Amino acid sequence: MPRRELKYPAQIEAWLGEWSGRLTRPGRLTLIGSGALLWHAAQRGITDPLPENSVDVDPITDSDEIARLCYEAMIGSEFEQTHGWHVNLMPGTVLRELPAGWEQRAARKTYGCLEVVVPSPADLLAPKLKRGEPRDHAHAAWAKRVGLLD
Repeated sequence: MPRRELKYPAQIEAWLGEWSGRLTRPGRLTLIGSGALLWHAAQRGITDPLPENSVDVDPITDSDEIARLCYEAMIGSEFEQTHGWHVNLMPGTVLRELPAGWEQRAARKTYGCLEVVVPSPADLLAPKLKRGEPRDHAHAAWAKRVGLLD
């Protein structure tokens, strides 16, 4: 059973900073899911933990180097043993679940060679709320409570 220790915004910033230092060439990563909500919180200085911890982050990339890092951090990896959560590399097709125009509303930040693209909180929550799992509703309520939604 995977550990569920991803809950603080600072964990996402630390992970992205760590990976940026391992890249030898520029690459882009799009982040979705609860890890992306935590990223938005970190950008705004919010430190409140998620109400229900996550087991993973969900990046999408077309960079071979970033994909290799993702595979090295999969469930059961040394990365998971160290961090308490793992990386679940997603196919680019999952971006179709986001509302049209999400790219224009996305935030971007560069960490060294790593460019990170993160859909807006409202766009991230759209597929979660459609899925309707209790955890997704809890994360949406958290996002609203901490001020991520306009």
